[in-house]
Order: sequence, then C-alpha cells, then structure tokens
Amino acid sequence: MSYADSLNIVVEDVLSEAVMNRLLAHIGYAGETTYRITRGNDQIKKNVPKYKGASRIAPHIVLTDLDRYPCPPALLDDWDVGKLPSSMLLRIAIREVEAWLMSDRNGIAAFLHAAVDKIPFCPEAEDDPKQTLFSVIRKSRKRRLVGEMVPQPGAHIGPLYNERMCDFALNHWQIEAAIENAPSLARSIARISDLLRG
Repeated sequence: MSYADSLNIVVEDVLSEAVMNRLLAHIGYAGETTYRITRGNDQIKKNVPKYKGASRIAPHIVLTDLDRYPCPPALLDDWDVGKLPSSMLLRIAIREVEAWLMSDRNGIAAFLHAAVDKIPFCPEAEDDPKQTLFSVIRKSRKRRLVGEMVPQPGAHIGPLYNERMCDFALNHWQIEAAIENAPSLARSIARISDLLRG
C-alpha cells in the first residue's frame, strides 16, 4: 500500500504521538515509524525548513495544533511554510488533538464515565478543547479520574492525564465515529492516505 518503508513523524507531545499511531494503524500503514516529540509547536515552527529538506530523503508527517490561530491558513502564513515537497505533510488539528478524541462522543463519555450530553457535538468549534475536556472530567462518576487528569493550580495537566488519554487514543478511540464530528480529522486521514499510496 505504501510507497515508503518508513515514515518520520513530528508531533508536539506524547498524546499526539498516540493519535498518529492510531491513525496510521487505521489507514493500514505497516512500515517503520520514527517519532520526534518537540514539546510544543514553537520547535516545529522553527524547524519546518529542516523537515522540508529531510523529507526529500524520507517522507515526513508533521502534526501540530491550531491553538489560538484563527484558521489553518493563518498558521501556515505566520510560519512561512511555503510550498511543501510532495513527500511532506503538515496537518493541523483544530484546535487540539483533544478535539479529535472528543469527536468520538460515545467513546470518550464511556471512557470518562461521564454523560454523553456533556460532550460537545462539534469539539473542533470549542475555543479550548483541553479545558472543555477537563470540564467533562470534573463531572465524571469516577472521582479518581478527576484527581488523575485535572490539573492542580500551577499545573498544565493532571499527573496521569497523558497516560489516561494515550490509553483512550490507542485502545478505545473509534475513529470512524470521530470523523463524523471532526472535519479536520477526516481531511488529515484522507491526505495521509494519499501520501502513503504515493
């Protein structure tokens, strides 16, 4: 299926790595993957020229969050991305990969032991999907999850947030359901599939 035996994948964090793992499995990619976790999109922005050059040797997929940019073209313009080689994709989760995960509304509600009506119908329309997710977790029937996943004052995430959300992404996330509620996810899957087919 793939024109390449290996892919280089650049992501912001471990949760984005888990998401990409699942997407590649969903598409059917069976080659080798090498991940680079940048710990934020500032490093991705700075190194786009390097990734463009390296993709001429081995295909690259770069996944970043839209965050506070008003739209993907605004991010691409600010980053001065320019034209990408055919062997490189830069995909943007609107606004964060948490929106993609919440787009499997029934799945995330069951995983978090929360009511499905607390999950937004259009997670990509949320201003801050991670904060929306924390609001859902706070209403969980499993109080243990609140302490594990919701950040304490001064923290960005709870102590087991990544562990729990990576488990959901890798083992519970229903991508076909999520596609229905996340247009940027559907587009990313289509573009990645095209890349892998050559």
